[in-house]
Amino acid sequence: MEKGQESKQKRKTPLTTIAISQEYAQKLDEYLKGTGITRKEFVELSVDYFQRTGFDLRGEAFDLSPLEKVAGRLEQSAKIMEQHNEETEAVRLLLQTVREQTAKQLPAPELIAHAAEEKAKAEAKSEEQEREIARLRSENSALLEY
Repeated sequence: MEKGQESKQKRKTPLTTIAISQEYAQKLDEYLKGTGITRKEFVELSVDYFQRTGFDLRGEAFDLSPLEKVAGRLEQSAKIMEQHNEETEAVRLLLQTVREQTAKQLPAPELIAHAAEEKAKAEAKSEEQEREIARLRSENSALLEY
């Protein structure tokens, strides 16, 4: 459809005038300033919104308790998230400390190899000393029998 035909189509829809005080006309104009929405579009969008959401201006327009509840829940959620982040950070730091301590306590592979060598030497020396003790006992027994 061309622009001229669209304009004619729009004009075929009957229009009416809604009267509001100068004060509210001025408030509406200030509200709409910079939005790119005309007064007509504002009224149409508002009515569509109220119908779609079931919003009742008489009972809900100035009742802020639902908003206060939502704000309270948001604040509560923010506190929980903040606490969770702090706990997560604390756990992360604790894990890091445990890993560092574990790394310090576990001997390095070279240290383990050296300890194994020293153990083998000590066991060999112990066996040698046991043989020497056995030899000395044998000699001692022989001398006592003599």
